[in-house]
Amino acid sequence: GTGLERITYNPTFDGFPMFSPDGKYFVFGSNRFNKKDTDTNIFIAEWVD
Repeated sequence: GTGLERITYNPTFDGFPMFSPDGKYFVFGSNRFNKKDTDTNIFIAEWVD
């Protein structure tokens, strides 16, 4: 697509992005801060324009 903007900057895996139904929150999975590659964290951020 066009007009895309990267919003995560980490050398590890970041994926599975989703917005909450009301568009106020952004959620994604990441392997950052883990002791093993198989560990995954879920990050929830309030989306602010």
